[in-house]
Amino acid sequence: MVQLHHGWQVSARNTPVPVSRVAATVPGCVHTDLLAAGLIPDPYLDENEDALKWIGQTRWTYETSFLWNGPEDDRIDLVCAGLDTVATISLNGTEVGRTANMHRGYRFDLRSALTPGRNDLRVVFDSPYEYTAAMARQVGSRPGPTTSRTT
Repeated sequence: MVQLHHGWQVSARNTPVPVSRVAATVPGCVHTDLLAAGLIPDPYLDENEDALKWIGQTRWTYETSFLWNGPEDDRIDLVCAGLDTVATISLNGTEVGRTANMHRGYRFDLRSALTPGRNDLRVVFDSPYEYTAAMARQVGSRPGPTTSRTT
């Protein structure tokens, strides 16, 4: 079993602060990665949460590489306890899965994309704001935590 908890980097484009290949902790979250890199103030202090809302409006890319040289099993899975929220997972440039729910685990069969030697794993997290806006265009507006309801 290969553990993929080390060697991750996170990056994004078009952000208020430059984020190009910052060391990342997996499992973890982009807020703590940016905080550890000294790129943002503590999101839990004062008015910082509101000032950092751009983080949720940004597409983030997490990447790592690992070596694999067998065994030749019928199935080799990438197991994710949770991916928050809308993510596309690719191995060596081949998409191996997509997610749209943080509150469940996922297993992705890697055999079709796994190669002996170095393998590059990428998880792209789309902006949840953009995703929900796109879904609202498809299915219409739905009540949420920031919408008022009339009874």
